[in-house]
Amino acid sequence: MFHPFRKVNLTYRNIQRLRVIVGVFMRHGFYSLMEMANLHVLIPVHRRIKKKKLSEKKDVLSLPERLRLAFEELGPTFIKLGQLISSRPDLVPAEYCDEFNKLLDEVPPFPYLDVKRVVEAEFGVPIEEMYKDFDENPVAAASIAQVHNAVLHDGTPVVVKVQRPHIEMRIHTDIELMYVMARLLMRYVPETQIYNPVGIVDEFSRAIKKEIDFVLEASNIVKISRNLRDDRRVIIPQLHWDFTSSRVLTMERLGGIRIDDRESLEKNGIATSDVARLLTDIFFAQVFRHGLFHGDLHAGNIFVVDSCTLAFVDFGIVGRLNEEMIERLANILMGIMGGEYKKVVENYLEMGLVPENIDMDAFRRDYQDALESYLSRPLKEAKLGELLLDYTKIAAHYKIKLPTDLVLLDKCIIELEGLVRQLDPKLDMLKAGKRYAGELLKMWYSPNKVRKDLFETASEMEKTAKVLPGQIRQLMKKMLSDKFTIDFVHIGLDNLIDEIDRSSNRLALGLIISAIIIGSSLIMTTGKGPIFMGFPILGLAGFVLAGFLGFLLAIVIIRSRKF
Repeated sequence: MFHPFRKVNLTYRNIQRLRVIVGVFMRHGFYSLMEMANLHVLIPVHRRIKKKKLSEKKDVLSLPERLRLAFEELGPTFIKLGQLISSRPDLVPAEYCDEFNKLLDEVPPFPYLDVKRVVEAEFGVPIEEMYKDFDENPVAAASIAQVHNAVLHDGTPVVVKVQRPHIEMRIHTDIELMYVMARLLMRYVPETQIYNPVGIVDEFSRAIKKEIDFVLEASNIVKISRNLRDDRRVIIPQLHWDFTSSRVLTMERLGGIRIDDRESLEKNGIATSDVARLLTDIFFAQVFRHGLFHGDLHAGNIFVVDSCTLAFVDFGIVGRLNEEMIERLANILMGIMGGEYKKVVENYLEMGLVPENIDMDAFRRDYQDALESYLSRPLKEAKLGELLLDYTKIAAHYKIKLPTDLVLLDKCIIELEGLVRQLDPKLDMLKAGKRYAGELLKMWYSPNKVRKDLFETASEMEKTAKVLPGQIRQLMKKMLSDKFTIDFVHIGLDNLIDEIDRSSNRLALGLIISAIIIGSSLIMTTGKGPIFMGFPILGLAGFVLAGFLGFLLAIVIIRSRKF
């Protein structure tokens, strides 16, 4: 009989968690989807009937609303998945992005006793030996970790970020189950393939594994701090490596006013317009000068020290841009400011993975319409974030795959614009971007840079010229000695192989059933052996077995919806 998990090694605990996940989705109106993916078999029949009735009642809500409610109920991993999806309009429709933006990463704090256990397990010493004072009440709590104020024995005030107990195991379990569900959906619900569920889980898995590794976050702090060490407008917290591990992060405690607290800023005589300009300048400096930028620009991560200084915290998410991408972005920004449609479109295209069968004329036409709509407004009223979002949606429509860091940059610019418009609605954010982009392009096209690039190109050509003859000789030797082989990698044949396996198994079962029926018929005609009600018992048993196997085969075929 068909079982959806026959090729998946799941522990008892994982199956129990999967039952919970499936039950939640059913209760929030996704009974039919779970049934199509054969996941409903995990739920007992009497509970399925109850959940089906509840599912039908949920139809008054929209699909995105029901999915958001399900994610909220399923906890931290699914909330983080929803937050990732909300920033990827190239992966899912806009209405889902808008709904998932409502997901809040706010959970009750976990007890101090658990905090103490985590810290002591990481460093092998009592918490009192590490910190002179440790505030038992957290200053912030989220799904992955919570933050406490503390003081080191030398008197240094610090903040300590402590990971939730067992959260890493919970996340790994949920990701494994997400893969199971994504593969089943792609296999049995073809309509979901357009969203590439497995690809979404892949990207989420990479992102969340980085976020739960506090050593990686610590290295991000060091890199950004090194990049901005000469910029007195920025304060990055100093890291305390002796008190940092993969689950505990200790860093300098910074003062300041939360950037969106206009009332406190004005009370302290800090002009919000100055803060808006400062934030914009610092962000574009990170992007165009260093190619490494803070990837989570919500107000809780930015503090105003004074009218000339900002402090940044929480570096779990950062974006990285290579030189080529930075140059493309600079060209795009200059093109937008100059109204050069062709320049903007071409540079955007060169940053993405463009499918071979794309209708380039239609794409250019659609994006030019978006550009004209954007550039027809006064620049102070135009929103760069909206333009970037429009491009992402158009790219998704034409199946253009965008780099993850480019999409993260789009999200950051949208967050930046939101903050800037709260602080100074009149600020022309594009001017700051244009200044940095212009400086960058001047530097790249300066005589010294061109000379350096030519030298590097000549050096690479020289190396190639030296090794090429030897490589050609080796290739010829292999061809002449019959040792030359070409490996072919099949793509997309896994499902075909599985389908052939299933078909051959059904055919074999059908032949067995036929053989049992024929054998039983022969026994019935001979009339030999033990008799029951005038018929040979062995023949009757054969017919019963054949009927039972035939019934199971019919159920499997009907469930597969391939008949």
